[in-house]
Amino acid sequence: MLAFATLTSSAQKLTYKVKVDGKESGTLIANKSGKKNNYTYTIQSNIKTTMLFSVELKYDLKSIVENGKLKSSRLVQLINGVKQTDNTTTQKGSGYVFKDKSGEEKTISSNITIIVPELYFSEPKNQKAIWSDNHGKFLSIKKEGDSYILDTGDGQNSTYNYLKGICKKVESTQAFSNITFELVK
Repeated sequence: MLAFATLTSSAQKLTYKVKVDGKESGTLIANKSGKKNNYTYTIQSNIKTTMLFSVELKYDLKSIVENGKLKSSRLVQLINGVKQTDNTTTQKGSGYVFKDKSGEEKTISSNITIIVPELYFSEPKNQKAIWSDNHGKFLSIKKEGDSYILDTGDGQNSTYNYLKGICKKVESTQAFSNITFELVK
């Protein structure tokens, strides 16, 4: 029975070093576990940097995909220990309910079949839009050369670079800094 369970389920763990404006500042760990069309993704990062003052950012995302569609997800972000983001996306009927930290809800009527955590584990070939729990909306993605650019709509884009289908590097332009995630294992 144990051998059967091993054959039908899988797990992947990717570890990235995080650099803020070229300085090593922390780690990001992406996990994927489950079996075909039924996965749980987690992404956790802890970043410490100094801009005008010391900043510690903790990011914790868990997404559950069943039958190839998002079932539920929750994203919590803390800055210096203060909750900045607490977003949930929950399947309800044929759509979804997205709720942010303030409790404001909005209904999503489209199926959510590809989510940002998947970008770490496979190239988004032939995809035009990806669900973002951070932004609470679908973001456009386009291929440019060997990379994919995820457009947040606010000028803070992320570029995903791949090697053999796995994301090897993410370069993100933020309002006050440039953040890079580089795969280490």
